[in-house]
This record gives sequence, structure tokens and C-alpha cells, in this order.
Amino acid sequence: MTKHLGLAEFIDQKRVKIVEEWEVFARSLSRPGRPMTGIELRDHADEILTAIVADMRSRQSASSQAAKSKGHAAAGELGAIGHVHAVLRIDNGFELTQLVAEYRALRASILRLWEDQESDPVGVTRFNEAIDEALAEAVSSFTDTTETFRDQALGVLGHDLRNPLSTVVMASSSMLESDDLDDGQRRMITRIANNAAKMTRLVADLIDLTKTRFGEVITISPTTLELADLCRRVVAEIDAREVDGAPVVTFSSTGDLRGSWDVDRIEQALVNLINNAVKHRARGKVEVSARGDGLEVIVSVHNGGPAITPALLEKILEPRVRRVTQPTDTFLGLNLYVTAQIAIAHGGELTVTSTAEAGTTFTLRLSRVAPATTTPTA
Repeated sequence: MTKHLGLAEFIDQKRVKIVEEWEVFARSLSRPGRPMTGIELRDHADEILTAIVADMRSRQSASSQAAKSKGHAAAGELGAIGHVHAVLRIDNGFELTQLVAEYRALRASILRLWEDQESDPVGVTRFNEAIDEALAEAVSSFTDTTETFRDQALGVLGHDLRNPLSTVVMASSSMLESDDLDDGQRRMITRIANNAAKMTRLVADLIDLTKTRFGEVITISPTTLELADLCRRVVAEIDAREVDGAPVVTFSSTGDLRGSWDVDRIEQALVNLINNAVKHRARGKVEVSARGDGLEVIVSVHNGGPAITPALLEKILEPRVRRVTQPTDTFLGLNLYVTAQIAIAHGGELTVTSTAEAGTTFTLRLSRVAPATTTPTA
């Protein structure tokens, strides 16, 4: 009597044909400038099949099966194989959709070859679980690795741009001190200086983003500060930029607002929050208030206008989130993220509430004495 093969044994038996089909499909996806060799394709496909078969043959309790079906299985050999596969495909220039397509093709190829065989529902279930586990790890590793590469690139870009921008800022500032400029020249150089200063701030935000994405806390240098004085100065400077000259920001304060904070960083946080409120206000003035409350100081920035949607509200303090109100908006979305990180560096937090009735309020909480931070050493 002929013994019917289980799916795991079938995969082992048809391994060469499965790998050949995998190679053909993967080669069709590879980048023209960096084609993968047959050895690269075959060796890794064989490793994946070995891990899948081993997983299918392993003993599995009911609780383990339930956990795996929900994506809660502990990372094992399949996870390691999925990670390696993702890194190899990134090196070859694959996109995430192409990576997923490989696993989809592998699944379809094996099940198509199997469809004429004796049914093995348990084996098919175990096979699908194994494919899903390897795919989940591959997608996770692909995403994490590309995020890391991008953050590293942003950091390098920020550092490389900083020195040339500093030269532009210093040169334009020096030129503005000349008495030999006519009005047109002075306006042009002033525009250069202002835009170079904006680019310098953006570069600083990129560097801060990179640091925090790699687990560092923004470095601060706390000194004694009267927060009310700083708030008034920032409000006055922002109001002075309004075209019609009419104030759009009000400030009020209560309690003791003295503390130990990094002056430049707190000013950066205030400017970010108030500028954001001015940009998105639809009615009335932007209201800035500060109050001392025991061991902390609380600054609130409020503006009327349309509510932030719940979906955006959950992510608005994360990097790269845009709130697009016009087709021409190109806001990068780093300001609020950096402000939140400044709050964390000072032992505090940044929160936001938004409703159609009450408007939008960002609340910056600061520990009255900021924790000491040190610059990480290599």
C-alpha cells in the first residue's frame, strides 16, 4: 500500500523544483544594475524551505498554535531567516511590495504543486503559519532597516549642511554691516540671511530627529530662567512679523515662573508652538498662558479653528506627520516632534487636545529643575 506524503515531506521531495521556480520569479524582480546570482537566490531559498519544513515538523501545542495564528509566536529560526532575507533584498534594491510578492509566489508555487496530492489539511495549516511567520519578520526587518538607513542619511545630511550654512549666515550678516549697500542690495542680502537662518533651524531639527530616533535624549544646558520674560519676548517677536502690524498673540501668566532650563531650547519650543498656532488659527487670537504649579511650570498655547482629526491627533507629535490645509502646504512635520523631545529632555511632556467647540491647545509641562544631561560619548 502506497504511503501518502505529508506536505512537509512533499516540500522536501520537490525542493529542487520549488527553488527553481523561486529563482525565476525573484530574478524577474531584481534590479537591473545589481542582478542577484543564481547561487544567492538558490542558497537562500533553500534555507527558507529548510526552516519552513523544520517548523512544520516540530511539535506544537494547542496554545502555541493559537499564539502563532495570531502572530504572537516567539521569534525562532523562521524569524532569523526572514530577517536575513529582508536585509538581502534591501541590498538588492527591492521595495517592500516586491519582498511580499516573493512570499506570495512561494506559497502559490508550493500549493499548486501540492494540489494533486492527498489532502493534508493540518500540513497546509502548518505551512501557511510558517510562511506567515517568516513574512511577518521579513516585513518588520525590512521596515526597521530602511527606517534606520533613512535616519542615518538624514543625520549625515544635517551634519554636512551645517558648516556651509554657517558660512552663508556669517557672510550675509557681515555684508549687512556695510554702509555701501543700496536699498535693493540690502533687501536681497537680508532675504539670503533670513532663509539661511531658516535652513539652519531645519538642519538642527534633522540632527535632533536623528539623535532621538537612535535612542538619545536631546542634550540641554540648564540655567536660571524667568519664563514669563522669555514668553513675552517670543510673543512680541512673532507679533512684529505680522503684515498689518495688529497683534495676533496674547500672553498671561500666574504664579512663580522661575526655573532651571535650557534657554535656547525653551525658546525654540515656544516659537514652534506659537508659530504653529498662528498658522492654523481660523478665528480670534492665539492665547499663550503660563502658570507655576509646585514643582512644575505649565505653558499652554491655544488657537481657535477646525479641530484636528482623531486619527491625526494620535500621531501629530511624531515625525513626518503633516497637517495639510492647503494644496501648497509643504510642512515637514518636525517642529512639534522636536518640541515634544525638548519637553522630555526637561523632565516634562507635550500634550494636545482639540475639539471643534474649544479649539486646539498644546500644553507644555516642564519640571521646574531640568534633569542633568550629558553628551553621549562614542
